[in-house]
Amino acid sequence: MKDNEENLKQSQSSEELKNEDQNLEKEDLNKNENESIKEEVDNDKDEIVNTEIEDLKDSLKRLQADFINYKNRTNRERQQSIELANESLILKILPIIDDLDRAIDSKEEKDEFSSGVELIRDNLLLSLKDFGLQEVDCSDKFDPNYHHAVITEDSDNGSDMILEVFQKGYILNNKCIRPAMVKVSK
Repeated sequence: MKDNEENLKQSQSSEELKNEDQNLEKEDLNKNENESIKEEVDNDKDEIVNTEIEDLKDSLKRLQADFINYKNRTNRERQQSIELANESLILKILPIIDDLDRAIDSKEEKDEFSSGVELIRDNLLLSLKDFGLQEVDCSDKFDPNYHHAVITEDSDNGSDMILEVFQKGYILNNKCIRPAMVKVSK
């Protein structure tokens, strides 16, 4: 009986050992599963974070491009408004220049006074040239973009040649703000 009891105890103890071994194996498997799940979760978190970072970078690039476009557009609009203001001011000054030209042309004798008027006109034109003003060239063929034909006349010089200038024309920054009034050959 003792032997039986001892055998029984040994078999129970061996079963307990087996159960313990199985429990340990299950714990190891659970640990491994938990670790692999943790790794997957960490990888998913990294992927989500990387995706969010890329989205934020794209958003920042778009925002920077929008800002650069805004800055360029406002600079262009500011420059256009300055040019428009210059154009309207210069258009008001042109009749004064025409009057100075007529005063210079009407004087038969050159004296100090007429030389002073001519100097004032030249300085005014030089100052306006700094803003992009230039006279329309009237030494060549008639161009409807820069010349306004007031009179046509038969001539031996050929057709569409400028014969006489009645009023000078002016160009401001490559835009004809006032065409020259001219006599043109037929």
